[in-house]
Amino acid sequence: MRLLTLLLCIVSTVVCFVPPQTWENVVVSRAVDLSKAYVLEEYALQVRNIDSKPNGVYYFAVPNFMYEKISTVSVIQGKDAFKPLEYEFVEQSSDSANGPVVNYIKIQTPPVAPKSTLLVTVVLTVTNVLEPLPAKIGITEQQSLLFSSFKKSLSAYHTKKSLLKLKGITEAKELNEADGIKGEATSKALVYEMEDISPFESSPLSLLYRHLKPLMKVNKLKRGIWVSHWGDSLQFVEEYQTTNEAAGLESGFSRADYMMNKEIVTSSHAALALELEMEDGAFDVYYTDLVGNVSTSLALSDKIFIRPRFPIYGGWHYNFTVGWTNKLGNYLKKVGDDEYTVKVPLLNGIPGTSLDDVEVSVYLPEGSQVVGVESDIPPESEEVGYELSYFDLGNGHTRVTLHYSNLIDSVKQLSILVKYKYGFREFMTKPLNVAKYVFIALLAYLALSKVDITLKAKK
Repeated sequence: MRLLTLLLCIVSTVVCFVPPQTWENVVVSRAVDLSKAYVLEEYALQVRNIDSKPNGVYYFAVPNFMYEKISTVSVIQGKDAFKPLEYEFVEQSSDSANGPVVNYIKIQTPPVAPKSTLLVTVVLTVTNVLEPLPAKIGITEQQSLLFSSFKKSLSAYHTKKSLLKLKGITEAKELNEADGIKGEATSKALVYEMEDISPFESSPLSLLYRHLKPLMKVNKLKRGIWVSHWGDSLQFVEEYQTTNEAAGLESGFSRADYMMNKEIVTSSHAALALELEMEDGAFDVYYTDLVGNVSTSLALSDKIFIRPRFPIYGGWHYNFTVGWTNKLGNYLKKVGDDEYTVKVPLLNGIPGTSLDDVEVSVYLPEGSQVVGVESDIPPESEEVGYELSYFDLGNGHTRVTLHYSNLIDSVKQLSILVKYKYGFREFMTKPLNVAKYVFIALLAYLALSKVDITLKAKK
């Protein structure tokens, strides 16, 4: 084993890092869900400590082409019981002669005695790894996607048995079968079973499968959440810049062809309608785009179905805004004298999509002082400022802005919590100021009404 480690370092073309050979993968079961616009991978690892002393660090290998596109990571001990394990991304990488560059996620496990086993589940979501093939098709043709990965479980440790299940696919076929490893096809899955895999051994996989859905991506989302104590309301405003990354049209869009083949086109790669999730109990819902208000929408208590003015084909962009209001009492909590916390969801959004750039701004009442901000996902940046709005006479609403990148729709389960001070004096400042200026305006009107400005002829 030491000789193997030495050889791996010799053939490496980058800075070599090879984890200590203290583990053996008894079984690696990998399930890949290809039904969405991003890829969801779940690894069930049964590992054995082959060291002579207890071990509590496991290096989970990820090929570099996936590592750079990871959106979320979840690591738990066991399969069903929710016992999260700590992890961190490792800067060092490994590179063998014939395999891909390998990066690592360092997992902290409970101490495992020699010859004992541990079950660890790792769930990854990876974006920007699916591509249409061919890149352009006719308006009535069906779309196929190419998924490039590997069959064998890539690992820094020896693997006794490896299982791979590709699910959420139809009419799938491999583009390369030179390694002789063939999968067993079912109605909506492709299953591979392999044994005795050496460290860093890999087998490329290029899978082409039918995908009759658009690949919607949110290039930028500006999400504004307005807190109003006076109105007892929480207003959500979401500005979307989206792109359909599905196959483009090879000969441009023809309205005549579209209308003649409408029944075929409705189950194609074009986005004819979008579903967006809202907070339960939403009211005062609206939907606009760059032209103006769009009436082709259906709003429920927790969802809105919107129909754009035109079908969104591959490579086409669509910008729009949706907004709604909820009762503030479901999100606000008083935690002390003049201190409050407001807990809001990180996202609502379009199911099954990834988001490149997300800006979430929480607008607190004018005069508020931010005490602290907590986010279930660490933001890339955090900024506190002010935003002028209707009837603001001072600095404006206190604004807390958080920036994120490379998110997926499933983070809607996570939250942002803002703690702030907002006393009775600040609460009364705006209405008193508004009343003051209205009173001054009335006095000015009465005074001006007494001035005689009529023109009279000289006698």
